[in-house]
Amino acid sequence: MDAIMFALVAVLLANADGRSGIALAQLLAARRDRRVTVGIAFGAFLANALVAALAGAIANRMIGPGIAALFVALALLSGAAALLWPMKAETAGRLANASTAELAVQMLARQFGDRSHFLIGALAATSGAGQWAAAGGLVGWTLAMFPFLAFGPALADRRAARLTRWTAAAILALWSIRTALGAFGLIG
Repeated sequence: MDAIMFALVAVLLANADGRSGIALAQLLAARRDRRVTVGIAFGAFLANALVAALAGAIANRMIGPGIAALFVALALLSGAAALLWPMKAETAGRLANASTAELAVQMLARQFGDRSHFLIGALAATSGAGQWAAAGGLVGWTLAMFPFLAFGPALADRRAARLTRWTAAAILALWSIRTALGAFGLIG
């Protein structure tokens, strides 16, 4: 059950910049089939989360706890780095006029290997509870998107949003360091 909370917090922090929420908000503004679009977005995230969770659960049986902890530390550090990486403005582009099937395939492909799924896979590797890591990741991703869906993409340009992004990156980096030190047995 720890996997659900760790994944929820880690994915929520890793998505504090709102990239997913901004992209979905822009897509919803450009498309008519809003409910279908939201369903596809959540379905694509969940499908990728389940694949990552399955891979992590398989890795749990193959690698030792120290290596799994280092994997989590790397995933946390990559999440922090992604938050600090400058965002480029994306528009709905081709997806605004895509068919439902094309939208589903594109969203599934765009989310493959996302930082959220890397975290879900790493956390599943430490616990073996992939389904709980996927569930926690989905909740964290959803919570991270809410402000940007509710208040629009302009929210990311506000000072408070930048401060939140930097704070989340700092928390993820410190969590990564603590996890790596624990993997080497330097702290308990």
